[in-house]
Amino acid sequence: MIEVRFAEKGETARQKEIWKLSFGDSAQYIDFYYTHRYREDETLLLLEGGEIAAMLTMLPVRVTASSGASLNSAMLYALATHPEYRHRGYASRLLEFASHHLGQQGIFFSVIVPAGKKLFDYYRSKGFRDFFFVRQLSFDRKRLESLPVGGNNCTITAISPQEYNLVREKLLSGKIHVSYSIEDIDYQCKLSQLSGADIYGIAVEGTQGCAVIEMRGKDKVLIKELLIADQFIPTAVRHIAQLLPAEKYILRTPPFSGSQLEGSIRPFGMIRVNQGIDPELIPDGPGYLGLAFD
Repeated sequence: MIEVRFAEKGETARQKEIWKLSFGDSAQYIDFYYTHRYREDETLLLLEGGEIAAMLTMLPVRVTASSGASLNSAMLYALATHPEYRHRGYASRLLEFASHHLGQQGIFFSVIVPAGKKLFDYYRSKGFRDFFFVRQLSFDRKRLESLPVGGNNCTITAISPQEYNLVREKLLSGKIHVSYSIEDIDYQCKLSQLSGADIYGIAVEGTQGCAVIEMRGKDKVLIKELLIADQFIPTAVRHIAQLLPAEKYILRTPPFSGSQLEGSIRPFGMIRVNQGIDPELIPDGPGYLGLAFD
């Protein structure tokens, strides 16, 4: 017998097992998620014969249009099936259940960030389309030191999730983007701090910006989000490197930023209208997502 329902108390051990087998994350990271972000009422489970076989999390977000209109949506996260139950269509059943449930709740869109290139084709077959893009580039310290400086007066300071969200929404005003709750920015802040970095406010020559940064081991820094006026991006990156020295840096910016640094624009997230919702409500893309808790 197949049953799809929301999670209940006392079921996290099996979920953690599926997460570990599916994504390979450390026990520390998995425990961190279940301590700081997990909610039973946001987690769908598929059971076969009473055993949890697959799971899917629905994180509340908003898709904000260039007009400023903001539509309730859900980021689908941690979709996973236990290896013993794969190739039975259970992930598809969870996706369809989620679309039906969310549509009934008046949640307009489902947003997802595929864990790898191959999964984009899978999600396209389920009705999702490429919608959210990022510009990404990697550089070492030598290349970093050659970046042009657009201003010398730069400060970088750790800020609260509330402050971060205010700056972020101001800088993304007029652009199609995913907006997050304070709770989710707080979770990202904790993730960054766990890695040895933080979420930051940046000021270059009086121009305000913000950045989400994580350390990936001792010698790699991932700048998951950098928002600031284009001419000050190189300056901000160089000062980030002074704050967090490493051998390699990976930078993500919105697709409409950072053109002077080149890099490549790539699909990052996908969107699908939920059941019962007018497909015409999807704004014209491309959009920017930014934080996928990846």
